[in-house]
Amino acid sequence: MKLAAIDIGTNSIHLVVVEFDGRTFHVIDREKSMVRLGLGMFGEMRLTERAFNEGVEVLSRYTKLAESRGVEEILAVATSATREAENGTEFLNAIFQTTGVMPRVISGSEEARLIFLAVKHSIDLGGERGLVIDIGGGSVEVAVGNSNEVMLAQSMRLGVQRLLHRQGGAQPLSTRELYELSGYVQGAAAEVMSEAKRFGATRFVGTSGTIRTLGEGAHLLAGGAAFRSLNAQSVKKRDLRELVKRLCEADVAKRAKMPGIGDARADTIHLGGVLLCELLEMAKAEELILCDTSLREGVIWDFIERRGIDPVPHRVISDPRRRSVVELMRKFDRDDPRELHIAELSLSLFDQTQKLHGLGGAERELLEYASLLHGIGRHIDFENRERHSRYIIRNSSLRGFTDDEIELLGLITLYHRGSRPRKKGKKLLGLPLREQHSVIVVSGILRLAVALDRGHSQLVRRLHVEERKKELRIVIDGPGDLLLELWAGRGKLDPLAKALDRSIMLERVALAPSAALDHHGDGFATADAEGGKTTLSPTIVHRA
Repeated sequence: MKLAAIDIGTNSIHLVVVEFDGRTFHVIDREKSMVRLGLGMFGEMRLTERAFNEGVEVLSRYTKLAESRGVEEILAVATSATREAENGTEFLNAIFQTTGVMPRVISGSEEARLIFLAVKHSIDLGGERGLVIDIGGGSVEVAVGNSNEVMLAQSMRLGVQRLLHRQGGAQPLSTRELYELSGYVQGAAAEVMSEAKRFGATRFVGTSGTIRTLGEGAHLLAGGAAFRSLNAQSVKKRDLRELVKRLCEADVAKRAKMPGIGDARADTIHLGGVLLCELLEMAKAEELILCDTSLREGVIWDFIERRGIDPVPHRVISDPRRRSVVELMRKFDRDDPRELHIAELSLSLFDQTQKLHGLGGAERELLEYASLLHGIGRHIDFENRERHSRYIIRNSSLRGFTDDEIELLGLITLYHRGSRPRKKGKKLLGLPLREQHSVIVVSGILRLAVALDRGHSQLVRRLHVEERKKELRIVIDGPGDLLLELWAGRGKLDPLAKALDRSIMLERVALAPSAALDHHGDGFATADAEGGKTTLSPTIVHRA
């Protein structure tokens, strides 16, 4: 099923076209037009002739685009400017006469609810309560909730176009004007923010174009590299404060030239910055997580839920990170028992060697996801599958992951076969030392786990790790002789041995005497952490 959602906002009109596969939806087209319905509206409270006509023309174009993509439903919603304008009904009728689509005018609280619905599918709230802020042209939406429910959904008349009208233009703000504007925002937002604080939110998320622009600008100003994807990236309030100070001192032309800002929002971005900083101050938030989904995605999720379409993946997999990994596995036909089996072996090795490598929960989680995704590159080419897996991971917009996490995930899959990672190699050289260490250790674990299922038959049911001074003994168990698994595993011990600075011996649990006689030559291998050589002992090893 293909669906289209159109968000008729006060600043922009957005279109997103998605394909729903019965589990989740994938974006197949997207458009955005900065129509600015609210520009010049907040004096006479009427849409200007320019905004009116341009809005109808954009909706006509979007409708044709959606229909050309074969959508079954076009879901259009209108927000602040349309619901407040005296000629808003006339505008809606003109859209219907031109396109056959009648947009639904939604209240501010409904808008806040739908925005939160979109956010919880994109950001891992981790069981915590999240406070979501969306700054639009005519209003600000605030919602508080967790992965299961929305506890608060409110709207405030504090959008950037409304503030632009209040200030009388886009000129720089003097110290007095900045002080007065900050006071105005605090007074207008006091009741809603006081109510929001009562719920004790511990994570703070910002969505909408204004917030994402401010977030990227603050990140770049603080010396950060450009984001590949804004979703799940975080920015410090102190960095936002510094950016907003510079934006308020600059004129429109200078703002547009600041990294991450651009022409489109240069006239209002300083006002949005003041607004955001004051709201974060009132929420007692020191850090803001950026989210790249908003109202239109919430409209689609709401449609799916109201239709009772089942199964809906977030009801089964509530964590957006895990859900996006599973969706990527399914997309490339790797959602099978082998990936799950390799993940189990990898995590068992990680947990049993934790005292040696010293890595924690974050690295363990990346190892699990890398185990699940390591084989997706086969879809492109078998021979260089590890490179293709990394490419797919880096370019698939995995939800809930930061750029740094995606980069690490890609490197772990890259090094699970072929050449092993080296600290002085160009791919690791720019990483912090802990991240270099984690890639080297985790990729070594994954390499061995993959080898232990060389026959793609999931025969290694258990493994046990014993430490003996400078040596590790890994004992595997399962049905059959496991000769193929022993042979493959022994050939992949060296990278992990070097990473852990230990020699590693790989053995099979002893067979019953009658069975053991059938497997002469089944011995053990050692990988020397210093010499890097793997030797096969002809000795028959029996263990009770």
